[in-house]
Amino acid sequence: MNATIVMTNIELLANQKISYDLPKHPYIAILAIYSQSVTSEWQSICSDWIVKSEQCYWALAWGHECSIWDDALDYAYLEFCNYDLPEDDDYNFMTTWHEDQTLDEVIEFAKTYIASPLEDSTLEIILINIQ
Repeated sequence: MNATIVMTNIELLANQKISYDLPKHPYIAILAIYSQSVTSEWQSICSDWIVKSEQCYWALAWGHECSIWDDALDYAYLEFCNYDLPEDDDYNFMTTWHEDQTLDEVIEFAKTYIASPLEDSTLEIILINIQ
């Protein structure tokens, strides 16, 4: 693998206004969900924030109710695409959830499995910690 990997951490407080700008270049998001008090409305806002950046091509959910986060991200993407999946050259978005893995294993998965096809480029992995 020749891709350079850059890790960035973002700390979000559940149910609070999101005031961070996401990258203007392709990135992977890892959502580490620690909070058990996230409202469904805020979950939708957070999912829309990621999808509407149009630069996240893979979002991995880990932690509390990570499979529900995976669904919320998928719904946000479907709504963004007007329920018409894009052509190959358009913005494509993949999600996975990792309830039986450690956060370190999820990060390693992102670095090796997702980043390995990239050659001679830089990949940013955004670790979004939801407290």
